[in-house]
Amino acid sequence: MVCMKRIIVLSLALLAAAAAFVWAQQVKAPAAVYAQYEVRSVFPRETSPAMYEQVSQQELQNLASQGWELVSVTPYVYRNEERGGAANNKPAVTQTYPAYFFKRVRLLRTDTTSLVPAHTAAP
Repeated sequence: MVCMKRIIVLSLALLAAAAAFVWAQQVKAPAAVYAQYEVRSVFPRETSPAMYEQVSQQELQNLASQGWELVSVTPYVYRNEERGGAANNKPAVTQTYPAYFFKRVRLLRTDTTSLVPAHTAAP
């Protein structure tokens, strides 16, 4: 009877150890990491009431050189203007002023301290 108790206790101990070992081997899935973006929009400028100026190519090129990626262009202002009087019966002219939307990956700044001296004496 004593021998049977030892076998039961020993087998329970081995089972518990095996269960702990298997549980410790579980691979926990890391949380999903998504890139964070900065967004920027550029709109046409209103130079005077109901008068607009297109966004310049220079401004768009500057944004591209800073790492901004063009995501979308959409009409922002529609301006209808009739040419001539009613007697001339000329068609209306429509001008479109687009807005530009950009994104770029947000850069995380980390402050690191170097363990190597900035200036070392030459031997």
